[in-house]
Amino acid sequence: GSIYLHCDPTASHYLKAMMDAIFGRRQFVSEIIWNYGTPSGGRVAGKRPVKTYESLLVYAIDYGKHTYNIQYLPYSDKYISERFTHVDEDGRRYRTRKRGEVVTRQYLDESLGVPLSNVWTDLKALYARHLVRRKKEETGYPTQKPLDLYERIVKASSNPGDMVLDPFAGCATTCVAAEQLGRQWIGVDIQETAGPVILERLQKEVSESMAWNDIVRVLRNAPERTDDGEPVAPELVVTSRKKNAPRIPVREVREQLLVRDGQRCQGCGWVPPYADYLQVDHKRPKSRKGRDEMQNFALLCDPCNRKKSNKLTLAELRLARVDEDRMDAEWWEDKRWE
Repeated sequence: GSIYLHCDPTASHYLKAMMDAIFGRRQFVSEIIWNYGTPSGGRVAGKRPVKTYESLLVYAIDYGKHTYNIQYLPYSDKYISERFTHVDEDGRRYRTRKRGEVVTRQYLDESLGVPLSNVWTDLKALYARHLVRRKKEETGYPTQKPLDLYERIVKASSNPGDMVLDPFAGCATTCVAAEQLGRQWIGVDIQETAGPVILERLQKEVSESMAWNDIVRVLRNAPERTDDGEPVAPELVVTSRKKNAPRIPVREVREQLLVRDGQRCQGCGWVPPYADYLQVDHKRPKSRKGRDEMQNFALLCDPCNRKKSNKLTLAELRLARVDEDRMDAEWWEDKRWE
């Protein structure tokens, strides 16, 4: 399985970090730059270059086992005229290639073309197209994307019969692309009007002869869960120590903190190779009325725990570590100039 997250440069760097945290950096497939238009005087706004691209962040659930079908773009006229300069007796254009002493012919009509890169310049936004073509596809939806953009995504990352999910179906562009390419699909949208819009567009663009009521179901309520209601992550049991209550075992506290915060020092952010390197301590020390309860526990490495002692809060510890890092950086900068 693969997921495509469509965003623009104002948030793509934040979302990249979030996707790394969710799926893992090793599941990152590519960042696709969709150059959807060309600069024009009418689009100049403010003291900055004209914006002409958006990003597609692509991740896999298991990199290397995900589906990817290589696609090819046709050669440009300039490339053909400069490279395929020969014509045989049948009128077929070709070019010659010499490997050692062997000369071979590469025919234009047998060539696949240019492999698709991660910069897409051949697919334009709806506004950048000829008025006749634009009107044929436009639905009036404000954030509508061109159909051929979604067709390329569906072709690249699925095969006929596979399932395609669009959790923001909008005006059904993904659903139409999946249906035309022989995929199963699920479209989800929070707007109540999405269902009729999707059905109307499918009937218009795919086939008017199909009995949509027999093959497409519109659900207005969430489908029944099949996972017995289990949470996606282990539940965190929060307990509080009241007066004369039994003390919470440290091992239990550590296990719950690892589930809640992960295997990371909450002071400096260090990720140790083993969880035993982390020590349980109070966010607010007992000397400052901190209590023995789960909300007040945190995992710290030994240097952070020593520095925090029974005087600093966790927030004050973090500020102290930031100041130390800044001083270290300034010291190294001075040494470099010396």
